[in-house]
Amino acid sequence: MIDLHIHTTASDGSHSPAEVIELVKELKLRAFGIADHNSIGSLASAFDLAQKSRLNFFPAVEFDTVYKDMDLHLLAYGIDFQHPESQSWMEFISKAKMEQTKKRVEKLQKLGFRIEYEELIKITKGKMPTGGDYVRALSSSPEGRNDPRVRNYIDGPRSNSPYLNFYLDWLKSGKPAFVPFEEMECKSVIKKARNLRAVCVLAHPSDTPLDYVRELSKIGLQGIEIYTSYHSPLLAQKWLALARELGLIITAGSDFHGKPVKPDVNMGIECKEEQEILERLAKALVESKGLHLYF
Repeated sequence: MIDLHIHTTASDGSHSPAEVIELVKELKLRAFGIADHNSIGSLASAFDLAQKSRLNFFPAVEFDTVYKDMDLHLLAYGIDFQHPESQSWMEFISKAKMEQTKKRVEKLQKLGFRIEYEELIKITKGKMPTGGDYVRALSSSPEGRNDPRVRNYIDGPRSNSPYLNFYLDWLKSGKPAFVPFEEMECKSVIKKARNLRAVCVLAHPSDTPLDYVRELSKIGLQGIEIYTSYHSPLLAQKWLALARELGLIITAGSDFHGKPVKPDVNMGIECKEEQEILERLAKALVESKGLHLYF
């Protein structure tokens, strides 16, 4: 098994880098990758720990980007997290995401939800809010908890994975409280990430139009995440066919956040292309001089 898409407490995951590495060892994964949302906060410590344990490690950032009418997530493997430009970029993104959060809250308020920006940030202790944080903020008052739309995520049909489901139902592109992250246009993110030695892979494309991916491949997209908790076997085959058509790298990642955040998503992905995935990604990172460990 491998898993090249794991989250830590640096963004919205439940486990520290050290805890993730212990899980990697328990599962005997052949390789793993940490890819926190718009954050490099865990990469230095994870890299050090993985190196000491001689684990194959592919550090990454999962960037929230926008392309045309969609929010797309971009995995930047091997990004030079030690470079001052990477640090300043993450700081810029953090400020821009907070502005996006304010606009999301305003939209939710207009939709009749009881939520305050200050309460939301208090819950997150200054970190970037997740879907679960929105649910906690929305249910912090008796009036909010009694809203049937909120109860849906507390003990209703969407309570099986409230963190993810709230995002999918309200914050994702095309949903009522969607706010485009205009500061992170996908083409410019690809260019900047590649300048920082990264190999750029589209995360869990799901319902992304195929033509969008064809267009992005012409301006620097290098791979597609094929095997993921978001894709059925049939959908994985669809994306595998496109990757083969375009000559793109394929990857596999669960999008593991830990049981408190995504209870239905386990760490580790099995697929017959494991060796191909590791060899092609490692080769691309050698060519880009991206940071990685592949023993």
